Amino acid sequence: MKPRATLPLLLLCLAFTGCETTSISNTGRNPLYRGEISEADLLGISSRKNISDGDIRAALSRSSGGHARLRHGEPVLLIQSGALQPDPELSRAFARHVRAQPYSGVPQSNRADGDRIPVNGATPIDPKTLRLAAAHAGATKIVCVWGLVESADNTAGLEYTAIIPILGDFLPSKRTVRRLTLKGIVMNTASGTWESFSTDPIIDTHTTSAYTREFGNARKTLQLKGSAYEQLAAKMMR
Repeated sequence: MKPRATLPLLLLCLAFTGCETTSISNTGRNPLYRGEISEADLLGISSRKNISDGDIRAALSRSSGGHARLRHGEPVLLIQSGALQPDPELSRAFARHVRAQPYSGVPQSNRADGDRIPVNGATPIDPKTLRLAAAHAGATKIVCVWGLVESADNTAGLEYTAIIPILGDFLPSKRTVRRLTLKGIVMNTASGTWESFSTDPIIDTHTTSAYTREFGNARKTLQLKGSAYEQLAAKMMR
């Protein structure tokens, strides 16, 4: 790599420290977090299955001419990947449009031989079993949501001393840049056809002191989640 090309990368590393990427289901270090649902498992796509051209044509025929967007007031099974139940903000965002019923998004793990096994006692997610559960609940669609929160502390000349009047202390403060993006899939319970959606990145920059950093970061993350969930729900509607 030429020296000129490395300079921007070097400056970026100097400007931002403490870079971190985490799931929306693991913000605040959720002790129950066990990873994410695999999209392939959710959609019933197996790398071990012998797929023929006929299978592809049949799938295309089922999905052609239709889509899986949501209708107002429609009963929906709502899943947040990696969470025992959807965030309250996620449930509220969809409740404004549909009748959302929460469902566990705890993932499965796979043995080397490809057989599914539970994670810490959680029931493996199988697409047909999931669709049957949705059918029993009267849910005509299944929604699964994934999300990432990226954060970094910007320390390039932005650190300063803040005065806390009550304590009279001088505390170092940091400016944190945070970005949240979501991806979601709407699946038709009856046919298994699906459509995917994503949100525009939502970015926030805020400054916190040592005493308020943990609370401030958590509060800002909740605000970002709320905005992103509203955006995703609106995109999924017809």
